[in-house]
Amino acid sequence: MITTKMPTVDVDHAENLIYQNFAKGNEALKAEGHKIFHIIVKKNGTVRASKPKVKDALTGKAAYIWRMVCFLTSPKLAHKCMPCTCHFDLPAYDENGKWKYSLSREMMAELKPIEDAIVDSIDMIEWHGVHTWGKVL
Repeated sequence: MITTKMPTVDVDHAENLIYQNFAKGNEALKAEGHKIFHIIVKKNGTVRASKPKVKDALTGKAAYIWRMVCFLTSPKLAHKCMPCTCHFDLPAYDENGKWKYSLSREMMAELKPIEDAIVDSIDMIEWHGVHTWGKVL
């Protein structure tokens, strides 16, 4: 049976993982992680079906993480294509206001624990993208 229902996140588990990932580290990033989580995951615990609109740095990070989470877990065919340009949403600007790939790479690594917390809080049965791309390998 083919489903297009977006995956369900164990909200408590995800929030605990975000807290644990940043408990000894950056407090600002921990708080930001919770805000990003609530932008990506609806109140009923499902991952939102569309990318958050990028309005500022926080929503840019949320859009990036949403894309990565959807690539790994969404049943929707459009979400299963390679996320080659998803880092373009990241607010990776230097002091002159120029977007830098190197800064986006650093930011992606910094945001990885938030992405992992959300994906790890979704039942593996709902890892549709992983199942699809796993067949390729």
